[in-house]
Amino acid sequence: SSSSSSHFTGGGWWCTYTAVSTMSKVKVAVRVRPMNKRELAMDCVCVIAMDHERTILLGSDSIKELHANRGEKKFTFDHSFWSFSEDDDHFANQEEVFQALGTDVLTNAFEGYNACIFAYGQTGSGKSYTMM
Repeated sequence: SSSSSSHFTGGGWWCTYTAVSTMSKVKVAVRVRPMNKRELAMDCVCVIAMDHERTILLGSDSIKELHANRGEKKFTFDHSFWSFSEDDDHFANQEEVFQALGTDVLTNAFEGYNACIFAYGQTGSGKSYTMM
């Protein structure tokens, strides 16, 4: 038998590793997507938290006691986009992601420079959605 605490998801934590070159600068961003139907049906629990540029992976021990520091791993990126729930104050919509990453790439391309956005992640993690 499985309980809801045995299923964890990053809600797309692995979804969007985006490297964007702004002249000679590379920006690294991550984005957490909402849970998909399968994850919802399995009563998965999000194990990601975000605070500005900081992304926090909560360890399984931390799920039971969210304020415990055991098992947490903290990472800092140029951008950490929380797109898990539109009800959250810090929800990042498509426009916010585009303004933070896409505008510099387009500007550089229009000025004749090479430009690249690299999206990396597992199947179904939100790469194509983020790029649209």
